[in-house]
Amino acid sequence: MTDKQKESMYEYQKIGKTFVYRRRRLTLVFVLAIVFFSIAGFNLFRNGQRLLALQEKKEEVKAEQTEVSQEKKVLKNEVQLLKDDEYVAKLARAKYFYSKEGEQVYSIPQLNSSIDDEK
Repeated sequence: MTDKQKESMYEYQKIGKTFVYRRRRLTLVFVLAIVFFSIAGFNLFRNGQRLLALQEKKEEVKAEQTEVSQEKKVLKNEVQLLKDDEYVAKLARAKYFYSKEGEQVYSIPQLNSSIDDEK
C-alpha cells in the first residue's frame, strides 16, 4: 500500500467513525425524544381523566346545591308558617289530634293522609 492509499483509507475510516458517531447520537436524541413525549402524553392523558372526574363531581355538587337550596326554601316557608299561631293550632289539631275545649276529634283516614301529603 502506498502512502496515498493509506491516507485515503485513514480518511474513509475517519468519515466512517464520524458517521457512526452521528448515527448513534441521532438515535440517542430520538430515544430521548420518544421517552419525553411518552411521559408528556401519559401525563396529559392522566390529567384529562382527572379533569373529566372533576367535571362530573362538579355537576353532582351543582345538582346537590340546587336540591339543598330548594329544601332551604321549603324550610324557610315552613318556619314562616310555624310563626303563625293559627297554622300551628291547625297543624296540631290535624296531625296530633289536639282539640279545643269541649271539641271531639274524629279521625277520617282520607283526611289525615291528605294533610300528610300537603307537608
